[in-house]
Amino acid sequence: ELRALADFCRDHDLLLVADEIHHDLIHPGNRHTPMPLAAPDCLDRLVMLTATTKAFNIAGTVTGNVIIPDAALRARFGAAHRATGTSPNRFGMLMATAAYATGDAWIDALCAYLAGNAEVFGAGLDAIPGVRMMPMQGTYLSWVDFSGTGMAAAEFTGRVERGARIAASHGPAFGTGGAGHLRFNIAMPRPRIREAVSRLQAAFADLQ
Repeated sequence: ELRALADFCRDHDLLLVADEIHHDLIHPGNRHTPMPLAAPDCLDRLVMLTATTKAFNIAGTVTGNVIIPDAALRARFGAAHRATGTSPNRFGMLMATAAYATGDAWIDALCAYLAGNAEVFGAGLDAIPGVRMMPMQGTYLSWVDFSGTGMAAAEFTGRVERGARIAASHGPAFGTGGAGHLRFNIAMPRPRIREAVSRLQAAFADLQ
């Protein structure tokens, strides 16, 4: 898929902007392939975005990274960036440096915990007929398919939000393929995951 995207950008002379902000959050047993490895011949048009804000929960530092391998493209970006009059804050730079330099143990523990949360959440949803969580390879954002319930979006969304009292992102916000889906954030203590599962099962109890 990444190779096909890179080929499309090259064929149409487009910049390739890769948002890799979740790249540190890979569940054990899985592997992430960043765009430079998937398409090394497209480095001349690649702009890669990363940050410590997701993995280390420091979004308040408002700091990210822009990685541009090509010198000419990097110079163009630098000129445009300077023209905006913005610059990274010192505190955020120090926090990001500390996270990358000393955060290996944190990331390993976090990814293992998130994988455990995904297992508990997915198993709980399996008990609800017609509801299926997509297998997770990384991140803390769970994509759940409600189309098997045969319910209209307003009905299953209402059961989740008003019945179970759980906030979720609506699938169509992510494109037409999101119809029939909701996205859940599972980055929380496991007891809250179990509580969420219990609420969801109760909200769809008539299907069981």
